[in-house]
Amino acid sequence: MLKGRFVKRVLSTQATAINLAQVKYMASNNFTSSDWINDRGFTTTETALEYSQKLKHRFVDMKTRKNSKGNKKRKVQHPIHNKIIWGHYNNIVRELAHGYTEAVKEELS
Repeated sequence: MLKGRFVKRVLSTQATAINLAQVKYMASNNFTSSDWINDRGFTTTETALEYSQKLKHRFVDMKTRKNSKGNKKRKVQHPIHNKIIWGHYNNIVRELAHGYTEAVKEELS
């Protein structure tokens, strides 16, 4: 029970951090339309963090695309997904592996 609350707290904290990092990047790179920011969502439980988004958030993150002839073409990449998500994923793993200490147990009880 305590461990579940600890996991949920870690996941909620990281969801907030991911959201802030994405909003900061989008604001500094002129993603001014509200659907870039509003069409995303985070759901946390005691066992999972679920992130939902529109496909355009993934496509703007890609480095290349295929043109009409089937050739790959480089394009401007805006790392609003992979770089941010995987960076925070490492923080989640580290915190879950090493953060459940006696002090945390006492704080949650």
